[in-house]
Amino acid sequence: MNKFRVLLLSNTRPSRSFRFALRIVRQIPGSEICGIVQRPSFKLPIEQQVLAEPEGDLSGELPRLASLIGRSARACFERLIHMMLWCVHGFPKGLNAPSAFTMQTLAEKCAEAGWPLLEAVNVDEPRVAHFVDCMSPDLVISLGETSSLPEANVSPSRGWLRARSNDVVGREPSGITGLHIRIEYLPKASAPSQELTSVTLPRQVRDTRIGFALKSDLVTDDLLAQSAVAIRSGCLSEAAKSVTAWAHEVLFPYLSQVGPSRPAAPATVRWYRSVWSLTIETVVLCSPVVVARNWFRRLRHRHPVLILVHHLVSDRTHRMSISTEAFWRQLLFLRRHYRIVPLSQVVELLDHGNVSIPTVALTFDDGYADNFVSLRAVAEELDVPVALFITTQPVELHCEFHHDVIKGLRGAFPMNWAQIRYWKERGAEIGSHTRTHVRCGVSDRALLHDEIAGSKADFETHLGETPRFFAFPFGTPGDISVEAMNIAAHAYPYFLSACGGENFPEKSGNNSHLLRKNAYPEPWELELELQSVFDFVQAAKRRFRVAPRLAVESFAHSERTLELSGEPELKFSENHTGIADAPAEPVIRNN
Repeated sequence: MNKFRVLLLSNTRPSRSFRFALRIVRQIPGSEICGIVQRPSFKLPIEQQVLAEPEGDLSGELPRLASLIGRSARACFERLIHMMLWCVHGFPKGLNAPSAFTMQTLAEKCAEAGWPLLEAVNVDEPRVAHFVDCMSPDLVISLGETSSLPEANVSPSRGWLRARSNDVVGREPSGITGLHIRIEYLPKASAPSQELTSVTLPRQVRDTRIGFALKSDLVTDDLLAQSAVAIRSGCLSEAAKSVTAWAHEVLFPYLSQVGPSRPAAPATVRWYRSVWSLTIETVVLCSPVVVARNWFRRLRHRHPVLILVHHLVSDRTHRMSISTEAFWRQLLFLRRHYRIVPLSQVVELLDHGNVSIPTVALTFDDGYADNFVSLRAVAEELDVPVALFITTQPVELHCEFHHDVIKGLRGAFPMNWAQIRYWKERGAEIGSHTRTHVRCGVSDRALLHDEIAGSKADFETHLGETPRFFAFPFGTPGDISVEAMNIAAHAYPYFLSACGGENFPEKSGNNSHLLRKNAYPEPWELELELQSVFDFVQAAKRRFRVAPRLAVESFAHSERTLELSGEPELKFSENHTGIADAPAEPVIRNN
């Protein structure tokens, strides 16, 4: 098979250009990148500039909206906070804040891959046309909005591919209700365009410019990559049918449920505790006890591996959701202070018995369709691995989750199998979360076997692969019976509970039961949870209460009884009031 030469004209951030080039090479057999024309960062749209250097603006505000003095003061304050947390964590070695993906970074990456790179302010410069002619591409893909294409003397054999977009203006008072994205094919740069496919991405109640840019970029890249695959495989008419069919199967189930748009809501901070309580607990975080504990863990290479439990990233209103931009900021914080690893690497680290760097893994329960765009957009942008625990029956029936319906929440559907397969092929780890999201605190073995082992069979049928991980629904010890643990332990190599707790490295290999912590939306509260400060405070409070102490001692006695009887050990943290599936109402404050 002859090489399929692809050239990129990029009017977007350098990281997206490189990521899309890698995607083309991996997704199209026999393809190669014969060149990239990149526009300088300072000439890019403002959203692209913020995404290109995210560490410089963690508030999510665009640079032109803040005064120079205010931005400088905020930057100094953030630097002090990061230095304080670095000290609290014990000055871990080998953990550095990720640097921005600049033009220099792109040049180095392209040199390693052997891809010619040209930096140009405008694509209509004569040297751009000369560069395109010299590279002799089969297909040129325009990435990001451009007003024109270079006039090349020699047209690519497979033509030009570009994405165009325009705002959709509705009758609502909010005005703009979405973004219409269409993929156009041009046999020559000066020839009339032919539309291959188009979609409309609705704007949601909590959409921000940054969050919406992440989602629209992801959807555009999906369509461009699928169009390039189709053009490589067949004629133009067949390519249009193929891309449209793919969009209907994979993108439209998401797009059809998130519209129509509503007026934007004011930006809010969602805290589950009062500012006064968080301030007191921050004093505990900075106390000699916590600092000495972390230093001791660092010296012994025994940092716990922390697993966070989320549900959905969505810009709609949902009791368990976090907005796209808020999740983006959360991951920026985590990347700076923790090593984020795949769930499969968690068990390797624990079995190895040596964890010298604070480490976290990200898991998402249930399988909400909103995650297919919102979560995937952030995860791919920051190159962060995620694990998805899917409840299979709602996927099979394409119905809403029962725990949402009983709360009066409608319209939040699960992903379909095509979306799950697509995401899995792009690196997501898939695990089981029962068939119907049942509470597993019962002793009915037939029911538990059907829910726990039966969901495993569903994955084998639809994905052709056996999942390694199982996560129990809900977040209290009473929702996990001994019978349920036995069935999970026999059906899966690893199972997870969401009642809080830390996973410490054990060379004995007895790490089949993994504990998860709550993923609070705001970094302040999240850091206190990751450092088990809430557990520490709760334990201190119980020392002054007789009845709670007796309850804890009774629970500890039941744990010892299970261990002595040879049943799987049920491990939980001191805090048994997790918000994993039904969080209490947070304290919501306007920014």
